[in-house]
Amino acid sequence: MSTPDFRTRVAAEKRERMRTRLIEAALEVFSTKGVEATVIEDLIEQAQVSRGTFYNYFRTTEEAMAAVLQAVVNELLSLVDMVIANRPDPAERLACGVRMVLHTARQFPHAGRFIARLGVTRSLDLLPALDNPLRDLVEGIETGRFNVADPMLGLDLVAGTTSAALLSLSLRTDLTEAYPQEITFHILLGLGMTRAAARKLVDKPIDAVQLPPESLLVRTLHKHLQPT
Repeated sequence: MSTPDFRTRVAAEKRERMRTRLIEAALEVFSTKGVEATVIEDLIEQAQVSRGTFYNYFRTTEEAMAAVLQAVVNELLSLVDMVIANRPDPAERLACGVRMVLHTARQFPHAGRFIARLGVTRSLDLLPALDNPLRDLVEGIETGRFNVADPMLGLDLVAGTTSAALLSLSLRTDLTEAYPQEITFHILLGLGMTRAAARKLVDKPIDAVQLPPESLLVRTLHKHLQPT
C-alpha cells in the first residue's frame, strides 16, 4: 500500500514532467513564430494537451514565455558559470561568458532566436539570472579592469549588445566564425578597456558549453532535427 508521502512525490514528479513538456513545446513555438504572434492554441497544439491542462500551469502566453525564458537563460548561464567561475580576472570571466553564450546560440539557433525575439527589455526582466555578469562587472569596476560609472549601466551595455548579437546570429548567414569574438571585443571597449587589453582577452581560447543530454536545449534541438 502506497504511503501519502509516496503519492505526494509521484504527483509532484508528474506535475513537473507536464510543466517541462509545456515549456519545451512553448520554446518550439516561440522560437519559430515569435512571442507576439503566438496564441494559446498554438501552445496546446504543439504540446498535445487540453486547454484545461495548459491553464493548470499558465494563465497566459506571457506566463509561458516567462517560464521558458527563465529555464533557457538559467540553464545556459549556470553551465557557462561552471566553466568560468574559477577564473580570477572578472574581465576574463565576462568576456568568456559572452563568447560562450554566443557560440552556444550558434549551436542551438532555436534558443538564440527565442531570446533575441523577446527584445532587450524583456530579457532584462530576468535580473536574477544576470547575477553572475553583474558580479563580474562590480568586481571589474572595483579592481579597475572596467571604467564604468555604474554597474547597472554596464549590465545594460552587456545584455543589450549580447541580445542584438543573438538576433544577428539568428537572422544572418554572412557572419564569420569570429563574430562572437569581435562583438565581445567591442563590449569590452564600451566598458572602458584599452584595445590591447580587450584584444588580449578575446584572443584567449574558450571551452565549449557542455550540455547534458537531459538539458532543455538538447531535447528541443533533437526535436528540430527529427524528420517530419
